[in-house]
Amino acid sequence: MSETGYKISRTVSVTDEDIKEAENYLKYHSFYAKLLKLDKYEQDYFGGGERVDIHSESSLAHARMFEIRHFIMTMQNSNEKLFLYYHYVRGDSVDRCAELIGISRSSAFRLKKRALALAAEKYVARRKRELG
Repeated sequence: MSETGYKISRTVSVTDEDIKEAENYLKYHSFYAKLLKLDKYEQDYFGGGERVDIHSESSLAHARMFEIRHFIMTMQNSNEKLFLYYHYVRGDSVDRCAELIGISRSSAFRLKKRALALAAEKYVARRKRELG
């Protein structure tokens, strides 16, 4: 384990950089959700007509959102998994996540830290598999 890293399991240790990278990956879910809302708004208020665009961003957005949800849902069942789902997929605040899970606000921030470390571990392992 490095000075700035976390050792979550016996096989993988993650650094602060890995955690930041995993968090950025999870944050893309809300970005793509906003992109889809903007696309729908544009169609409803400015387009009106049926637009067929095989290179549409909405197809990519749906695929990426599914990929991120799948990434979270394949984690082991735990409060960390619940936190990641409610915070990054549903977009709930840390306070709201604490209320839903039934823990204090300060415990929720500690849970977020652990959840991101677990997500980073999974993200690093997946990246290593993809690279060979």
